[in-house]
Amino acid sequence: MHTHHNHLSTHRYMVMFHVFIIVLIFAIGSQTGVPYSKTFIDFGVVKIYWYAVFILTGVILAAYHSSLEMKDIGYSKDLIYDGILIGLPLAILGARLYYVIFDPLPHYNNFLDVINISKGGLAIHGAIITTLIFVPVFCKIKKIKLLPILDILVMGFLIGQIIGRFGNFMNHEAYGPAIESQFILNILPNFIKEQMTLGDVVHHPTFLYEGLWNLALLITLIVAKKSRKLKVGENLGLYLIWYGIGRGLIIEPMRVNGAYGDALMFMGLPINILMSVVFVALGILYLIISRTKLKSLPYQMDIRVEQ
Repeated sequence: MHTHHNHLSTHRYMVMFHVFIIVLIFAIGSQTGVPYSKTFIDFGVVKIYWYAVFILTGVILAAYHSSLEMKDIGYSKDLIYDGILIGLPLAILGARLYYVIFDPLPHYNNFLDVINISKGGLAIHGAIITTLIFVPVFCKIKKIKLLPILDILVMGFLIGQIIGRFGNFMNHEAYGPAIESQFILNILPNFIKEQMTLGDVVHHPTFLYEGLWNLALLITLIVAKKSRKLKVGENLGLYLIWYGIGRGLIIEPMRVNGAYGDALMFMGLPINILMSVVFVALGILYLIISRTKLKSLPYQMDIRVEQ
């Protein structure tokens, strides 16, 4: 049974990886000129942007992975789609409200301005907070166990964020200061260097760094789960710590566009860094409680539910 499970897990991640590569190649190959166009399809009246394509691709692959994980532990995969129908719009709304609340240069004249995301203005921290509020309520209503769902949710978060960050690439944004290291310049693919070039200066692709940072955690969680290193629910603590450190202490201070270029502020301080520090603290507390107070929790590989 475990051999079948391992083969199934390997297969699903290979499928997701291949689909992502196909999407990326299509995105790059369909463009002419640098920087690449932000627009995927222009219908004249309506435009579809590459940012939306990558975000949607991330959501689809995250949902696909989550549905397989739900089936593995004994729940109906339809629960994932029920959750997404409600949770995704709420997450987008939460991301937008977070941005609006902490925008140091507000330009919102009415309610439509507040909810208008067509001109940008979404913050991932707001989406994370909103989702972590929504999921316990959803589990309560559906009468399903919370901790296994949180494990699945974290994996979905990581998949969606890794792929979605390439939307920033197509938007020619989320970059850092000028690259001074010749080593980094040598190892970066040309299409990324060209897209991150302003004038004659190549800037750090912080969108890529964040994506690779999240990929490292995704791989770690997969390996740790198979090795029976993680108990049910512990993905959340590790995610909060890892993402909080990466975003708050590495990526955010480096960014000059999309962060310090137009930083969201709270009492004169960058809120994304503050919130990331809070994430780290909550993650550490979560894992301490898990390992000391909840020792009887099963390992993730062993969790099965009865409906």
